[in-house]
Amino acid sequence: MKRVKMLMVLGSLTVFSLFPALGVQATPTLSSGYQDNVLFHSPSHMAKWNKSTLKGLDPHVLVAFMGLMLVMIPGTFLYRGRKNQAKVQEVESQTDVANSAIKKQIVLAKTRQIEEHFAQGKITQEEYTKTLASYKALLNKMEEERRRTVDRRD
Repeated sequence: MKRVKMLMVLGSLTVFSLFPALGVQATPTLSSGYQDNVLFHSPSHMAKWNKSTLKGLDPHVLVAFMGLMLVMIPGTFLYRGRKNQAKVQEVESQTDVANSAIKKQIVLAKTRQIEEHFAQGKITQEEYTKTLASYKALLNKMEEERRRTVDRRD
């Protein structure tokens, strides 16, 4: 981010320091006007430019400056978006790890609860083994997902 700001400041200083060398006047006079040495522009086009408030500027420098802004402004937003995207993904992965830890605690609490119910005789042996096996399978699946997440971060 500091590099982008530094490049923008240096770029603007460079452009503004080149204005006098490029023939751009800071305060155009009333009699000044752009004179096209090449007969590329029509006389009516040149007359419209010379009547405008920007007549003291070289129009080619103005177009180049606007083109530079059209590239720099979207480029800055794209850069910031991509830079922030990495942070968002990291926060999401940390949230996923925290959520999986909470889910694991819930499954372990349910396992303890089913063991208590079995010890008190509230459920049968068949229900106990079936439910316990499903909870263990769920814990194994969650552990594999956690390992994949940790391996992806490394």
